[in-house]
Amino acid sequence: MLKRRSKLEEEFEKLLKFLNINYSYECIVIPYKIPVTEHKYKTDWSFYDLPFYIETKGWLSSSQERNKYILIKQQHPDIDLRFVFANPNKKCGRTKYTHADWAKKHGFKYCSIYDTETLVSWFNEKKE
Repeated sequence: MLKRRSKLEEEFEKLLKFLNINYSYECIVIPYKIPVTEHKYKTDWSFYDLPFYIETKGWLSSSQERNKYILIKQQHPDIDLRFVFANPNKKCGRTKYTHADWAKKHGFKYCSIYDTETLVSWFNEKKE
């Protein structure tokens, strides 16, 4: 196993290996624009035979970071980006709402890294 950017990513990778899921790490790059400037976002996890990408997040600390994902969703409505949070009930930065609140509000599927039931159901999905 290669070194990942966080302990959460390392734990998620262990889970993927345990579940025998084929994946790639930080291989997909999605362009997006912040009003006039183009940026690129590299997905944490992509899967060879699944129709979605996963971003593992311990903390969505800044409004700029949260806005990045909203812009990607708006500019690429065909992309299914899901979040695996270390704790969905943790507050986003200095806001009064949680990661779960934020994900629901913006239409992102999400779960906790410990919610193996949801993760297994996601991994049982097939590409159309």
